[in-house]
Amino acid sequence: MIISLLAALLVAMPPSFDSLGSEVKLALSSNSIFKNKVGPVGFDQAAEIFFVGLFNSETKKIGAPMFGSYKVRIGELVFTPSQPFSAGNTYRAYLTNALNIFSEYKVPPATIQDQVTVIRVYPSGNQVPANLLKFTILFSGPMRQSKAIFDAIELLGPDGKPVDDPWRRTELWNDNDTRLTLWFHPGRVKMGVNLREQLGPPLEPGKAYTLKIAKKVLDASGKELAADFQKKIIAGPEVRERIDPTKWKIVSPSMNSKESLNIHFNFPIDPILFSREVAIFGPTGRKILGKSIMLNDEKSWAFIPQEDWQQGDYVIHLGGEVADLAGNTISRPFEINLESFEPLQKMQKLRFTIK
Repeated sequence: MIISLLAALLVAMPPSFDSLGSEVKLALSSNSIFKNKVGPVGFDQAAEIFFVGLFNSETKKIGAPMFGSYKVRIGELVFTPSQPFSAGNTYRAYLTNALNIFSEYKVPPATIQDQVTVIRVYPSGNQVPANLLKFTILFSGPMRQSKAIFDAIELLGPDGKPVDDPWRRTELWNDNDTRLTLWFHPGRVKMGVNLREQLGPPLEPGKAYTLKIAKKVLDASGKELAADFQKKIIAGPEVRERIDPTKWKIVSPSMNSKESLNIHFNFPIDPILFSREVAIFGPTGRKILGKSIMLNDEKSWAFIPQEDWQQGDYVIHLGGEVADLAGNTISRPFEINLESFEPLQKMQKLRFTIK
């Protein structure tokens, strides 16, 4: 009864979509039961006020209420869909007890793009540890999110046959759907885990494998890739130790130059995580701006500053999540031995001097 009265008090203002279609908002009346609340509210309760559904322009029918979450934010009831609105579709937001009051949002159709290709796969090198944790796949254009991708990407063993179900079937894309992080199932990588004991590890030391990405993988517009992609790798010894930056070699640049600062690693490093976790600070404590690149199959990193290097002491800050190809980080090894557990390391600092 209270909910019905509340809907009536919301008068004739329909819910409104934001410009990106990522949220739908409804202004709350002064009599709303949500007026003094801030934060999440129950789906069922909020859906009694307004809901969002897919609208069929041919049949003029509205679909079932979309899944998502509701929250109250400064006088508004806000709905966020659990999945982004699909390109080319029309959605309507209705007052639940007044279906003639609604707003409509038409999602632009997906832009037609050139056929997408795989432009790079990390690790770049062919030599990998047998406990390799993931591949990072870079595409030339946006891709379609779909769990079908895990069946279209295969790991072929030395005999040319697919390794049975090696992937962790969780989609991990960047914001524009051009980079996929493809994880091996951790239960197949970690020592002593039942899944590894039953199915075996995905990679075995000394053996050759092929990562095959089939062209049937679809891009955001629904087209197949331009071609199949293959990358051959050889599994080497497993690496199960925490990263020790003191084993890296720093090559300092010259004063009054824009020469690159170079760091040579003892093992290949995850380039995506390293770029997020590294920062350089100069003699005055100011962060040094510039551009960087991974080289030598991610065994080296080069940083070129915007301004000339000056005389003095510099500090390289390294976040604890810098990782190698097996998921070992500065903070901890990927596999933690609880019997000989060492305290987690946080940020580490490397120093160099320019004279």
